[in-house]
Amino acid sequence: MFTQKQRDRGFTIIEVIVALVIVGVSITMFVRLLGNSAMLRGKINDYNERLEIAVTKTEQSFLGLIDGGFDLDNNKNTVKGKIEGRNINWRLDEESAEGFSGYKRDVFFYTVTVDGFDISSVGLR
Repeated sequence: MFTQKQRDRGFTIIEVIVALVIVGVSITMFVRLLGNSAMLRGKINDYNERLEIAVTKTEQSFLGLIDGGFDLDNNKNTVKGKIEGRNINWRLDEESAEGFSGYKRDVFFYTVTVDGFDISSVGLR
């Protein structure tokens, strides 16, 4: 026959199962949070990369450093390109500002589009 001291030793199987379920659910939630934050970090990095390219192309257009001829496309001068090594397309639209002149030079409006980002600037030529 069992005495009171022998029955109170250790955990019952039910207590062990409940503890394992609680630990399992906690670990699952933690791993999902890490996965979501890694996915969000990837999206933020992609956004920053495309924004940086758009800013660079805007600066290049403002300084007149973009090589290549402009093709007439819907009454706009357009240059299109692709960033090598990445799947990122960019487009530069140039429009003349009729009636404006700055320092006896023509004024142009530039719009740079990089896969959904549009940045506009004004330049002189």
